[in-house]
Amino acid sequence: MEITGEITDIIYQNEINSYTVAEFETQDGNITIVGYLPFINAGDTLKLIGKIVTHQDYGEQFKIDTFEKLMPQTLTSLEHYLSNGTIKGIGPATAKKIVDTFGEETIHVLKFEPEKLSNIKGINKEKAISISETFIENWELWQIVGYLEKFGIGVQNAKNVYEKLGINAIEEIEENPYILIDIANNVDFKKIDKMAMNLGMPYNYEKRIKSGIKYGIMCATTNGHCKVQKENLITFCKELLEISNEEVEENIIQLKAKNEIVEEDNWIYLSYFFDAENNIAQRIQILQNSQNTKKIENIKKEMKKTEQSSEIELSEKQKEAINAINENNVCIITGGPRNWKNNYYKNSNRII
Repeated sequence: MEITGEITDIIYQNEINSYTVAEFETQDGNITIVGYLPFINAGDTLKLIGKIVTHQDYGEQFKIDTFEKLMPQTLTSLEHYLSNGTIKGIGPATAKKIVDTFGEETIHVLKFEPEKLSNIKGINKEKAISISETFIENWELWQIVGYLEKFGIGVQNAKNVYEKLGINAIEEIEENPYILIDIANNVDFKKIDKMAMNLGMPYNYEKRIKSGIKYGIMCATTNGHCKVQKENLITFCKELLEISNEEVEENIIQLKAKNEIVEEDNWIYLSYFFDAENNIAQRIQILQNSQNTKKIENIKKEMKKTEQSSEIELSEKQKEAINAINENNVCIITGGPRNWKNNYYKNSNRII
């Protein structure tokens, strides 16, 4: 389902991932919209694709799948857009003056003849140029968002790409499409690779192979792993990139030299995963070596009290686990579903 309209009010927006709840005005009336809308403000005109859903507390809403930012369709919506705070130096009063003065030519003036803005009281030539530059920069940002959709990079990731590469993102990506592997999550390597091939990059292009190696490791991390066996990684990259084992191994060596990946006991990590694991291990070691201030000397007596007060009889295994918790600062209890891990936790909390 597709709808077009204007955001009249933003009810909520997450500063980290840009998940937004907003009021949206269409020709058919107002509706609440929900979804990821980075770089969006009240007054923006959007084309949304999604579906109507019913929230148990808030009623009917339009859930956004994808969206496109449009140039304001009417002078009223253009005035709202200019006054929404995204262009420094333009408030509601100035926005009204600009639209009243230039009418249908407003966008043309902002883009191509900004010096004319200085004819409006309160805007000098320097401010006019600044207003024009901000207007154009904001619009170029949306070219980047649309461009990234070709790679399957959604609006959440587009914000991250823009923040890393800035307004020249498209030029930088076209120069080296594989840069997206490093700065965006869950990208489609095959789409990036196809674009690079269309740009004339060879199969044995160094950046292609290195990005393929990092992509292979990232594929493993999406399945919950922090590392991948070297032999498996080489096989994966050889098939993905259609290159030789030797070429993969040579680029693994180069990535290790640059500290972008780490090899340990024939396992390959991305450097930041290796550092994270080391950091966790060090913190656990510090905690384990600290004084055990929670230790209860007569733990058996306390367990018996807890059994009586909670009317639960602890098994030998449960007692063993609670003893381990009492004796150690760090204790890991493992097991599959329905093996009473929660009971260990609850009972040890009552005792210790």
